[in-house]
Amino acid sequence: MSSSISPFYRPGAFPVLSSRVLASASQSLRLAIQSQHLIRSFYSSPPLITPALTTTKGFTYLIGAAWSPKRKRQNVINHVTGNPWWREQMRTGKVDAGEDAFFYVLTNCGVALGVADGVGGWSQMGVDSAAFSWDLMDNAANVAKELGTAERNRYKSSVRRYDDIVDAKRILSRAFENMTKSGKVEAGSSTACILSLSNDSGILNAATLGDSAFLLIRSGRLLYESPSQQHFFNCPYQLTLVPEHYPNQKLYIRDKPSDADQSTHQLQDGDVILLATDGFYDNVFPEEAVSIVNEELDKVLSGNKGTRNVSVEELTKRVRGLSRRLTDTARKYSEDRKRISPFSKNAMNMGESRLGGKIDDITVLITLVRANS
Repeated sequence: MSSSISPFYRPGAFPVLSSRVLASASQSLRLAIQSQHLIRSFYSSPPLITPALTTTKGFTYLIGAAWSPKRKRQNVINHVTGNPWWREQMRTGKVDAGEDAFFYVLTNCGVALGVADGVGGWSQMGVDSAAFSWDLMDNAANVAKELGTAERNRYKSSVRRYDDIVDAKRILSRAFENMTKSGKVEAGSSTACILSLSNDSGILNAATLGDSAFLLIRSGRLLYESPSQQHFFNCPYQLTLVPEHYPNQKLYIRDKPSDADQSTHQLQDGDVILLATDGFYDNVFPEEAVSIVNEELDKVLSGNKGTRNVSVEELTKRVRGLSRRLTDTARKYSEDRKRISPFSKNAMNMGESRLGGKIDDITVLITLVRANS
């Protein structure tokens, strides 16, 4: 999310930070995907594929992720230990996605995944916006696994077909609740979009707060686009934590998990789910995204009449390439100063004179749906 987006209704009203908040924010760098796997490129980080997210039940989900931060984190040396920042702060599952964050985990019911975009306006107060978005996603991953176990136990004794799905809004609500109680992050804001996919029924349940969003693409066409929730132009809905000692409490935007838009969809073999932060959607139109998806997947899927006649290895390769290409395309478009982008088009609709893309953090998660029978 651009640093021009303030977490306040009135720009320029910035409460004073405590030294404790500043110390906490300085320790929130988010890093490489595994302790032995450092980020190889600032421009476009390597996408991820996790075979554990597939299943032998009704549906298999092949997931790939790619990200590109708008600016590279500084290679700061800790002068006490002599270690570089990445060795000091490295935790499994974290990458340098700027102020963006994401997760995807296997649950007892299926798969849960999500993206969050830290509000950049907090950086003007010395707060690391990535701390909020990563902590929210960490909690969401843990909650999804906990709820998945509970739902699976309940599903075993139920005669209803769709009791196996974990409610995405519950994941978001519980994650924010746990985050608030823990006190690990004292200040910050973030958008969020969380998806929950059932292994058995192929049901997708989604909760979207703000302008992080997803597209559902079927048979080469856009089937569904989640809505963008905005208070006003360039100010999306957002979850917020504000210390009680901050002045001007009424100036902060404080949306709730219950404000998230929720939707449910029945997935089919060959469906593609594009989940991304606004750094993607501000630069790539939905029809352009669909066209890229078709170029990458149409030959392998249409020629084989679906995914079941294609090896998992080949599908994984395609998903990997697709997530990377979409991220690279968004980055390229963001740097085009003459392009009429989705962001500039929306700005012009609001009476602003603007051309070009929008430089921002970009995170893209691609999910390819494979029906096992």
